[in-house]
Amino acid sequence: MQENTVWKRFTSFLISNSPGMRVIKTCLAITICLIIEFFRGTSMPYHSSIAAVVCMQPTLKSTFKTAGDRTIGTLIAGLYGYLFITFFIQQMQVSLNSLSYFTLIGVMTLPLMMLMIGVKKQGGLSITVVVFLIVVINAGATNPLNYTIERVIGTLIGIGVALFINWLPILNKIGGRLGHVDISPVSLACSNLEKAESELPEKCQDNRK
Repeated sequence: MQENTVWKRFTSFLISNSPGMRVIKTCLAITICLIIEFFRGTSMPYHSSIAAVVCMQPTLKSTFKTAGDRTIGTLIAGLYGYLFITFFIQQMQVSLNSLSYFTLIGVMTLPLMMLMIGVKKQGGLSITVVVFLIVVINAGATNPLNYTIERVIGTLIGIGVALFINWLPILNKIGGRLGHVDISPVSLACSNLEKAESELPEKCQDNRK
């Protein structure tokens, strides 16, 4: 009986000091993304991890709700970034490392955000801007279309991994335990109840009697 009590207190301590399932799921999602990118052999393996962090939500339902908007936002950002690079770098011959180029990037985020609001996809606004910045700042002298496609694929991988991690039944089962375990001793719970009752207005206490 005593061993059972000690074990219960130990597990309750672990649960009460847990960083939370969202933190654990985010860590797992980042790890999986980096492994995938390692086997893909991409030159910039952090894009999918960034997407996973941005997309991760506390529950599967909330993740699915925002994943659609963020997927659309990623595709819009990819196309927008490609057109930006094609026009300003290839047509207008703006230098990549110039003040003019960085100023243009900042200014052109406004139409992009207004577009996302206009199509009612505000849930994907943040990742849309992130993808756009990554595409246009790191474009370099590579083929803009190939570069954009590669960055978009990395972001979509991150979104997919975030959805998978939030769907994984075993993690949701653990999360359910973390959220429904009473870590308060019975005596403490009783004392808290008595304290709460003593703080009730006298009229309420009279009505209860």
